[in-house]
Amino acid sequence: MSALTDNLPGWFRRRNTPATDGSEQSDPATASTTTGGGSDGEPVVVWEAANVMEAHVVKGRLESEGIPAIIRGEALATIYGLTAGNLAAAKVLVPAPLAEKALDVLFADDGSLDEAEEESGAEDGVDASGNHSES
Repeated sequence: MSALTDNLPGWFRRRNTPATDGSEQSDPATASTTTGGGSDGEPVVVWEAANVMEAHVVKGRLESEGIPAIIRGEALATIYGLTAGNLAAAKVLVPAPLAEKALDVLFADDGSLDEAEEESGAEDGVDASGNHSES
């Protein structure tokens, strides 16, 4: 492994198993390019973000729930400073076995934003007691 991949979670790295005897050589053309050597660990796209900033927010949300995630397409936007348009788009990927859980987390309506707005009443100029406030 290289210094770049040493810090990645195990399922992001290719399986690096030595051959059992000296006769078996790893052929780059037939070597597995999936994350875990099989289709079960292959990352799948769970979110297509408009830009890298949005992708990082989604990645952070998933990681806060214990779901490892990576961002694909980050380098192009970062190198060229793209923040809008098709070239700025980035994809958030998770391991295939965790994709359903990731989608549940991302699309869950926990109501926390609605509760915060009701408590502050900031969106319509009404305070928490129901009185109109002057700004």
